[in-house]
Amino acid sequence: MPAQPNQRPAARRRDADASRRVILDAAEVLFSDRGFDRVSMHAIGRRAGVSPALPTYFFGSKEGLYRAVMQRLIAEREERLQPLADKAIATFASTGDLRAALELLIGGYIDFLCRHHSLVRLMGREALDGGRRLGPEPRHSLAIQESLAQFIGSLPSQPRPVDLEQLVISTVALCFFPIEHNDTMLAAMGLDATSERFAQARKRHVVDVLNRVLRD
Repeated sequence: MPAQPNQRPAARRRDADASRRVILDAAEVLFSDRGFDRVSMHAIGRRAGVSPALPTYFFGSKEGLYRAVMQRLIAEREERLQPLADKAIATFASTGDLRAALELLIGGYIDFLCRHHSLVRLMGREALDGGRRLGPEPRHSLAIQESLAQFIGSLPSQPRPVDLEQLVISTVALCFFPIEHNDTMLAAMGLDATSERFAQARKRHVVDVLNRVLRD
C-alpha cells in the first residue's frame, strides 16, 4: 500500500519534537549544574546527542533555550499542582478538613520539588544573578496561591486577617529552602532533603505550620 501523503510530515514532526525534548533535557541539566555562563550550545548539543547546530536551529540562541527550559519547568509545576489544588479546594469545601486539604497541596508541591532539583537550583542561581534572565511570567505557583486564597476566604474571620502574599512567600520558602540548601545547611546537620524520610517529615511540618497560621 502506498504511503499516505501525511505520513512523512507527521514523522518529521515527531522527530522534531523528540529533538527539541532531548535538547531541553540536556540544557536543563547543564544549566542547573554549571550555570548559564559556563554552558555552551555546543556542549548542550553534545550531551543531547544531536548536531551541535541543532540547539540554535530550534531555539535561536542560548538565551532563548534557557528561557524555554525555565518555561517548561514552570509549566510542568503548574500542570502537576493545578489538579491537586483543585482537589484540595474541593476537599476543604466539602469536608471542612483544612489539614487534609493542606496535605494534598503541600505533599504535591514538595514531591514536585524533590523530583525537579533543577528548578530549585536554577532559581537559586537566578537569585544570585538578579533574576535578569527570567521572563515576565509569575515565578511562584499560581495553583498554590489560588488554593491558599480559597482557604483564607472560606475560614471564619480572624482578629488578625491572614496576609495572602506573605503566606505564599512563607509557603514557598518552607518547601523550597531545604532542597536548595541540601548541600550546605542540611548536610552539616546530617540531613538529606532528597530522602523519603526527610520529605515526609517536611510535609508534616509545613502542614502543621500552615494549619496553625490559618486557624489561629
